[in-house]
Amino acid sequence: MQGGTGHGARSSRTATAAVAGLAAAFVAASILAALPAGAQELESLPAPGAVLDVPAGTDPDAEVSLVALEVAADGSVEVDRYLAEDLAEAHEVAEHLATDPATVSVGVDVPVQTTADPKRAEQWALNWVKYESTWSTTTGGWVKVAIVDTGVRASHEDLGGVVLPGIDYVSGGDGRIDPNGHGTHVAGIIAAKVGNGRGIHGAAPGVRILPVRALDANGSGSSSDVIDGIIWAANQGARVINLSLGATSKIDPMRSAIQYANSKGAVVVAAGGNGYLNGNQALYPAAYPEPIAVAAVNVTLQRAAFSNVGSYIDLAAPGENIISTYNSSNTSYAYASGTSMAAPYVSAAAALVVAARPEFSAGEVRASLEGSAVDLGWPGLDTSYGHGLVNPPRAVWTFPATAKQGNGYWIVGSDGRVRRYGASKHYGDMAGRALGRPVVAAASTPSGKGYWLAGADGGVYAFGDAPFRGSLAGKWLQAPIVGMATTPSGKGYYLLGADGGIFSFGDAKFFGSTGNLRLKAPVVDMAATPTGKGYYLVATDGGIFAFGDAKFRGSTGNLRLDKPVTSMTVAADGRGYWLIAHDGGIFTFGVPFLGSLPGIGMKSAVGTSRVRALADGSGYYVLDRRGSMYSFGASKYWGAAAPMPIFTTAVDLMLAPGS
Repeated sequence: MQGGTGHGARSSRTATAAVAGLAAAFVAASILAALPAGAQELESLPAPGAVLDVPAGTDPDAEVSLVALEVAADGSVEVDRYLAEDLAEAHEVAEHLATDPATVSVGVDVPVQTTADPKRAEQWALNWVKYESTWSTTTGGWVKVAIVDTGVRASHEDLGGVVLPGIDYVSGGDGRIDPNGHGTHVAGIIAAKVGNGRGIHGAAPGVRILPVRALDANGSGSSSDVIDGIIWAANQGARVINLSLGATSKIDPMRSAIQYANSKGAVVVAAGGNGYLNGNQALYPAAYPEPIAVAAVNVTLQRAAFSNVGSYIDLAAPGENIISTYNSSNTSYAYASGTSMAAPYVSAAAALVVAARPEFSAGEVRASLEGSAVDLGWPGLDTSYGHGLVNPPRAVWTFPATAKQGNGYWIVGSDGRVRRYGASKHYGDMAGRALGRPVVAAASTPSGKGYWLAGADGGVYAFGDAPFRGSLAGKWLQAPIVGMATTPSGKGYYLLGADGGIFSFGDAKFFGSTGNLRLKAPVVDMAATPTGKGYYLVATDGGIFAFGDAKFRGSTGNLRLDKPVTSMTVAADGRGYWLIAHDGGIFTFGVPFLGSLPGIGMKSAVGTSRVRALADGSGYYVLDRRGSMYSFGASKYWGAAAPMPIFTTAVDLMLAPGS
């Protein structure tokens, strides 16, 4: 069993030029009204000019992190973060945020440090892979990362206070020595301190390293010690275990140890191997299904010449000419190449995901990493790069696309027919009955044992345990009904007019409307807040109107859209909402973007009807007017109503409880 560096390390002791301090250049929002009490001391910056100032050298095709300072209705100041797909989208987001009176300023979320670490300029890996962009969310916090290796030099200047007492299977002790240097190099890649004016930046500088010394001064050891080390680390609460080592023979007990670690919530990351030029023999344990097997890429993001290829490769990460801490002295650094250097970059990303989502299982962390990777090489999964280049910001800020969720749903047609899918039950409908006007909206009860249908004339039809609390049938309306929402208790509901008029029934409380305002575009949908003490309305131009405790997170009201907005849905915890356009484009505010119809190479030819999100925000469904269903993120597909009968369209979608 040997460490996988594979290529000689050269020491670097001389300090390089300090990295210039970075500062975010902000785009200010125009403040159209006086700031609320408690925020009067804040001043808006100069007029934005509708242009976002970005740091020089920003890749126009790379993701851009934005940060916005916003003032809430109660006068408190909040910081919101946004992730744009590329520079063009970042400018669009900044422009429409700048039109919001609640926005004080918005700018690029750039790394900031008190003093520049002198060797950061030599870390090409952090220029390509944006670990530093995640640090405004998490630096790894409390997460324990076990390094099963040659030990770690805990006294190194860039690792002081980072390395916990571990275990030494070679000579006894706590693992905080490293006669070889390999383990110390791995540790620095993950956890070197930031802003101390020395050395480099670790990719996840907030983590704590748990050293497990299983390899000797020559970088060799027994598989039994590695197996012991994996089990010990898992029992000590390590959530990530890095294995920059391997052998070309299968080691089934090691696979069992990794399975055990996974069951304890630990993600295991393994070097994919450096033997491509020497026969490309599979390296174990990386070649087993359980660990995340990592290939190495160079500064051009091409597979490093030495990096193994094979169907077992899961992800790629920087692994050529990587500078990190070394064991020669407490101030030494060295360059090294190998999948041993690539693996800790993935371990760092895994630790960031765990810190952000501690409830995630090892499988969910893996799914986040693989599902968020930047595709390299042949489209899709391939033998050189696996799922692609590790992408920490996207992994941290989105959800795994596996472990599909949702118990089912109902699709409602304009003819009043309700179609059930999954575990949802049918409680009746208006199919074949006389309707004053077509059905346009629906809402289910909290129990899932009933639902209401609403007609364009305000007629309400109740089924199952849904109580009838009144309707507008037979009454003169200024505008037709277009939407419906229920209260958390299920004892009341709202009807929404196309002019933004709100009609409340049962225990539904009225918090305001746009019924008496002159709108630029008609209102098309509404969503109640989780507390039942407020609601949102959305217009076809993407304008958002928030009432009660509904918090405005942004809108597309001042953007020129290709297609009109048709629906919205709100996160169950109230942190934001999704809008959908006629062609299936998705706009997100405070919630994750998990895909859209144009994003998967499709556009709805007939137009979308509704978007509805899972309760935990990990996925959403899109229904189009012909009854086709599309699922994104963790939402589980249960079937579709397409094609709808002639002269009938799909008008609403209700999710079964537990979805």
